[in-house]
Amino acid sequence: METYEKIKELCNERNESLSSLASAIGVRSSVFTELKMHRTKQLSVATIEKIADYFGVPETYFFEEDADSKQEELFRKRKLLFDLSKKASAEDLDKIIKIVDAFIGE
Repeated sequence: METYEKIKELCNERNESLSSLASAIGVRSSVFTELKMHRTKQLSVATIEKIADYFGVPETYFFEEDADSKQEELFRKRKLLFDLSKKASAEDLDKIIKIVDAFIGE
């Protein structure tokens, strides 16, 4: 879940709007719009601290990935390796296998 969705969820739990949150912590409400529209990737540390304090959650709450996102990222990386291996020669694949074996200890 992205930072915006986490903030929105916290607001919904309190029946509160993002604009009232913005007023309460002293930031422009457009900060949340920019985050939602992906015009900014992350809030400042100071803003994250204010939001975390306001809702009583640890700051790390906004940076934790859920298990589904981690699984999707792992699948994407495996697919990329597989797709790249289609272009490799037998010699290249042998080299890659040796490198991977060295990393994972197989």
